[in-house]
Amino acid sequence: MNSLSSKQQLLHLLQIQPLELHQEFSAMAKTPEAEIGVLAEAVADIKAVVEAVEPAVPVYSEPDAELTLSKDVFMALSEYQPELQWRLNPASTEPMLQNGLLVTPSIELLQSAQQKKLLWLCLQQES
Repeated sequence: MNSLSSKQQLLHLLQIQPLELHQEFSAMAKTPEAEIGVLAEAVADIKAVVEAVEPAVPVYSEPDAELTLSKDVFMALSEYQPELQWRLNPASTEPMLQNGLLVTPSIELLQSAQQKKLLWLCLQQES
């Protein structure tokens, strides 16, 4: 009993008032179904935000082997880096190596002189 009265004295000294639940919260806390519904809505909202923020899984495509630039890249790969596979990623902005995979921007973008230099530097780093 002494500890209870000392706790009450401490609360009084610190001017802390006990909290009261609002009727809506109190009613919701009594019905777990309502609580589950609210949590499910919150989880759905969070998932929607995460999906909007997370980048989409990259879509790789095979380079067109008939294009002159593609032929040159394939020839260089077969001669200098035969273990590398080459894929195009339209969302990519520059060539990069990913676990034995050469990922480059689209052929149209790769035709610029700057991109060709980046491609060559990328291939030199691997060797």
